[in-house]
Formats: sequence, C-alpha cells, structure tokens
Amino acid sequence: MWRRRLFWKLTLTFSAVIVVSMAGVGGYLVHGQRGTTRRLMEDHLARVAQVVDDRFGNLLDLAQRTRADSLASHIGRETATRITIVASDGRVLADTEGNPERMDNHRLRPEVQSALRGRVGSSLRFSDTVRQDFLYVAVPSKKRLGWVVRVAVPATQFQRNVRDASNVLLLGTVMATAIAILLAAFLTRRITQPLDAMRAKLQQLERGEFGVRLEPGGDDEVGMLARTLNSAQDRLEHTIQGLTSQRNQRDAILASMVEGLLAVDADERVLLMNRSAGRLLAVESDQAEGRALVEVVRSPDLLRFVQKTREAREPVSAEIVLRERGPMWLELHGAPLGMADAARQGAVVVFNDVTRLQKLEQARKDFVGNVSHELRTPVTSIKGFLETLLHRGALEDSDNARRFLGIIAKHTDRLSAIIDDLLYLSRLEHEGDHVPKQTVRLASLIESAVADFTHLAEERGVRLVAHADPNACVHGDASLLRRALDNLIDNAIKYSPRESCVEVHGIAEEDAVVLRVVDEGAGIPEEHLPRISERFYRVDAGRSRELGGTGLGLAIVKHVARVHGGELHIQSVVGEGSCFDLQLPVAAVAPQGIDPELSEGSAR
Repeated sequence: MWRRRLFWKLTLTFSAVIVVSMAGVGGYLVHGQRGTTRRLMEDHLARVAQVVDDRFGNLLDLAQRTRADSLASHIGRETATRITIVASDGRVLADTEGNPERMDNHRLRPEVQSALRGRVGSSLRFSDTVRQDFLYVAVPSKKRLGWVVRVAVPATQFQRNVRDASNVLLLGTVMATAIAILLAAFLTRRITQPLDAMRAKLQQLERGEFGVRLEPGGDDEVGMLARTLNSAQDRLEHTIQGLTSQRNQRDAILASMVEGLLAVDADERVLLMNRSAGRLLAVESDQAEGRALVEVVRSPDLLRFVQKTREAREPVSAEIVLRERGPMWLELHGAPLGMADAARQGAVVVFNDVTRLQKLEQARKDFVGNVSHELRTPVTSIKGFLETLLHRGALEDSDNARRFLGIIAKHTDRLSAIIDDLLYLSRLEHEGDHVPKQTVRLASLIESAVADFTHLAEERGVRLVAHADPNACVHGDASLLRRALDNLIDNAIKYSPRESCVEVHGIAEEDAVVLRVVDEGAGIPEEHLPRISERFYRVDAGRSRELGGTGLGLAIVKHVARVHGGELHIQSVVGEGSCFDLQLPVAAVAPQGIDPELSEGSAR
C-alpha cells in the first residue's frame, strides 16, 4: 500500500507538471501558429495584389474600368479572393464583390491608409459591403501612383487554416504528453521498485526476523540508503542482543532471588516485581507491572512503608506482619528510586520472609520457658522434701522419711528422664546424618515392640493389636526406629481409655513404608496439631505430668523421621482417637530378616 501511494504520488505529480507544461507550450504554439498563418496569408494576398497590379494596372483608368472590373472579377474567382481598387482620394474604382458606385469612401480604412503611405497594410475586420469578416491586404500600386490594390479573403478561410494548423499542434501536444506521462510512470517505477523491495525486507525485520539484508543495487541514493539501513540494522541487532542478554540475566537473577523485590515509580505504579515478591504477597507478578500498587497490595503497613521510602532521603527498614496469610512476618528494606523528574522519586523495596525465624525464636523462648518449668518442678520438689528431711526432723520419723525419699526418687527419675531425652534429641540433631543404616524389616520391629508393651497395655485395660506387612522394609537405624515406635505406642496406651484398642501397623506402599499407630483416646484438638510435636508442648500439661511423660516423646519421633528422610503425620478427631503415621522411604532390597531388639532402650 505504501509503495502504491508513493508511485501514484510521483506519477501524478510528474503528470501534472507535464500536462501543465505541455498545455502552456501548446497554447503558445497555437497562438504563434495563428500569427504565422495570418502572416503567410497576408504574404500570399500581397503577392496576389502585386500580380493584379502588374497585369491590370494599365486598365485601371476611367475608359477601361468596365474591362478592368471584368478581369478583376475573373481573377477574384480564380484566386478565391476579393479584389478592390481604391483611388488616392479613397474612391473605390473597382470591386469584385460590390458596385463601386454604391460603396463608401475607403480612405479611412486601416489597410488603405497604410498602403497610401507606401507600406503594405492589413486588417481583419467586418465588411459593411459584404456583411462578413474579411482579412484585407492592401499594397500601393506601382502602375498608377497613389492608387491602392486591395485583396481580401473571408475570415472563415483564415480561421479554417488556423484551426487546421492548431489541430495538428494539439494532436502532437497530446501525443507528446501521453508519451511523457508513460515515461514518467516508467521512471517512477524504476525508483519505487527498489523501495518496495526495501519495504518487504523491513517488514521481515519488523516481525523480528533478524539477519535480513537489503540489496544496495547501485551507487545512487537508493543504494546508499540500503547500505545505511544495513549498517543501522547491524547496530540495532547488536544492541538488541545486548539488551536481551541483560534482560535475561536480570530476569534470571530476579527469579533466583529468595528475597522479594518490588520497585514503584513516583505515582506508586509497579515497575518491577519478581516471583518471590509475588509469592509472598499472593499476587501474580507478571500481571502486576504497570498497575497501581494499591490495586496489587492489600497490606496497609506495606503501602505506608513504600510511601515512607519514597519520601525518604536514605534507606529505611521496618518489619511488618501480614495477618491475611497466617500470620507472616516480613523484614523490609527500602531505598528511594531516582526518576527522570528530580522533584519526584519512586522506591525499591526488598523484603525477606522471616516467619520461620520468628517462629524459631518463639519456639526457643517457649522451649526455654518450658524446660525451665519442667526442670523447676522436680528440682523444687526434691529441694523441698530434702529441706523437710534435714531441718524439720523428718529423718527421725522413719515412715515419713521413707515416703519423702520415695517422692524424691520419683522426681529424680523424672529429672533424669528429661535430661536423657534432651541429650538424645541433641545427639539426633548433631549426629543424625551420620548414624549407620541398614535394611530393617518392620514386621520384626513391630513384633518386638508390641511384645514389650503387652504388659503395660494389660495393666491399663487396653488391647494392643499388630498388623505388619511381611514385605515392608526400611533402610535405617533399628534402634532409632524402635525408640520412635516405643514412644508412639507408649503415648497411645497412656492416653487411651480402658477397654479400647491400640493398633500398630506396618504398611508397604508403592514409594514409602508407613509405621502407623492408631488409638481410641480423647483425641487432639485441631488447633494443637501443628505444634504437638514441639518440645515440651502439651495439650493438657497436668495430665501429661501425671502420666509420667517428659513432653519430648513426639519431638524425638519427628527427629527420627527426619534422620531417615521421612515425615511424621498426625490426624486426630476429638472424642474418637488419633492416628500417628511415621512415613519412611522404602528399602531397595528386602532382607530375610533383621532382629531390631538390640536398641538403645525404649521410651517407656
């Protein structure tokens, strides 16, 4: 479409110039031809007049006027002209078209006046005698001085000659104009054709098809333009490749960042948001760019921090909590971002998810508080009974002394169990990755553990049942697995009512092995499930201590699962019971059997 526009623009422009020029030239030639035709006819009439003067001049006297009129009429008919003889005083002596006696005096006629002055005179005017236009030519007579011989032809003959000559000129002008227009179109096509080829190549470049080169075709301006565009394209491709590489590097860096990155302009419209920021703010980062920050982020604290950063002159920091997500703690670091308008600035904010650190810090505080409380209770009891024995004379009372010493022994055992469990957990954390592992058959492990807990189950009126897949094997440490299983069974029996059932399962799944302990106890409220495996976390602290638990059993189970690359899953319904799944990776080879008896002891 562009080529056609340029082609027709040039063609029509050249055609207009040609038409105007040829019209001007044609008009000038037609006008000149009119004058030329008149001069030729005047010359012809002047020669006729001279012939008339030479041949009949002697007859132009009064005596021979009749004969002269007859001869003049004859010559007029032969030459198709009107012949008039005028005397020096203007009287018409003879005329081929009229009666001289009735004709006006011709002395004042323009052509007659010129001839009386000795020059050839001409005039194109209306004849009162014949009542039509004539072209008159008058010459002074050489035979009779003072007389004038005038020859005339009708103006229609003159106009016909002019028209014939003009038609020839106009036809030639039209033909020349048509040839010139065709030549202009041909030359225009020669110009636009290489431009059209350039357009096609540039359209390929517009579609991103780099490597396209224009054909120079010559050393003219079009060829120079093609070479210049090729050079510009080379530089453009190099620049685009550099920018693409930088963009890819930037995107890769931003995508690999764990920290969230958010950049806004002076109007608080999102300039950049990486995937980590989108994940932390629960928005689509790809759809956030260009939108107002208030449309993307719903946290008032974050919006205020961004505004504070834009107004600041140095980096700022803060910590906010996103309550909508659980809660989530974010550590923010912001810096003002200079824009083109020096009076306004945007902001760049980097934020880290410190929720885990906050939870760890809270867990540490809870652990310190819980362990202090757990240790203080037996220590306080031991100290109190010892002071009673030492300072209040209880040693002399053997019955009270024996009872006090029994209580002291009980609290000492509890204190010892807590310390042992803490040391066990510490050893798991520091040495868990280096414990020796072998293939352990779960059927043997479950059979041994159930046998050891049968007596405790019978004492509490609980039925203990085992269901183990003989092909279920796990690659791990038998003593650690036994410790974890003992803790699960021990808790299940302690928290189950009389005449209930505790089931122990060893299940071989497609890609995992599951140690499952199911009880019919009181169950665990849902809000406690996420923290039930934390150290010293208790749903009912009083009942747990009454049953003799240290508060570290499930923490040990969770760490044993982690040491083996597995997980602990807990499901519970209040009033119906709980299900504890120790999910472990399956062993590659199933052995004939490994006795898991020789462990480091049980958690009972």
